[in-house]
Amino acid sequence: MNPIQDPKTKAWPEVVLTPPMDTLDAFSAFLFDLGAASLIEEDTPSGQTRIRAGFPPHLDLDDMKRRLDSFLNELVEIFGLDAPPEAQWGVVPQGDWAEKWKEGLEPVAIGSRLVIKPSWRTFEAREGQKVLELDPGLAFGTGQHATTRMCLELLEAQSHKGAKGLRVLDVGTGSGILAMAALLLGFGPVTAIDNDPDVLPVVRENMERNGLEGIPHLAVAEPGSMTGMYDVILANLTAGVLLAVAQDLVRLAAPGGILILSGLLDTQVDDVVRAYQALGCREEERRYQDEWSAPRLVKAS
Repeated sequence: MNPIQDPKTKAWPEVVLTPPMDTLDAFSAFLFDLGAASLIEEDTPSGQTRIRAGFPPHLDLDDMKRRLDSFLNELVEIFGLDAPPEAQWGVVPQGDWAEKWKEGLEPVAIGSRLVIKPSWRTFEAREGQKVLELDPGLAFGTGQHATTRMCLELLEAQSHKGAKGLRVLDVGTGSGILAMAALLLGFGPVTAIDNDPDVLPVVRENMERNGLEGIPHLAVAEPGSMTGMYDVILANLTAGVLLAVAQDLVRLAAPGGILILSGLLDTQVDDVVRAYQALGCREEERRYQDEWSAPRLVKAS
């Protein structure tokens, strides 16, 4: 038996890639689907983002390599790449991966009212602060990434203007971080949807950990299948998906409703904003962090 595949060796297969920036979310989602137990994003000296994924030793390494190679070739076609990113496979001790993915994850303060805290960290909240305890699990969203953080910042800022009774829709809920933050900040009712059924148990576990109830609709769904009207729509997706669902998100927004969009590189945000403006929205604010942007739009009354 290949020692990489023998659980008794306590060695984990590890793959390292440095993909183009606009494919990071696609890579992260695929690596988790491939069976990654954890994933780390690292900044390189050249300003790129390197992805390092660790896999439990019982998985079929040859099958993982075949599936990854196929995915890399598909990305060449989808994103028009000159060549597929190089995948470097190696082996690390199990103990290294068991703790390494936790390194650098510290409590994140969002505005004056919200703190996102990993479960293994301690934090003493000030009066008026709401603490959301969250582990990544197999879903993206810990508050560490710029795209998630800017959504949380815009949501927290909106809460100061009033939150009670505002209907919230979280599209592509992932770990449930945005939906749970909305509840903690006083918004509600909250609806959370995702097209991946595997994230729902993660969301429920995270809600139980925080003693939260009140997401009446947590479901596997696409925006096109949704009905009703929402005062705040949260969508931390990708540029292509935000363009594809633009008509549905604007349809679901109440007159005067707020759309907080994220997952957009600085080079993509203007095109996405123009598409929503053409559907009757106006941009009122835009946040920037690293190479990412997050606009806050308002639907015409």
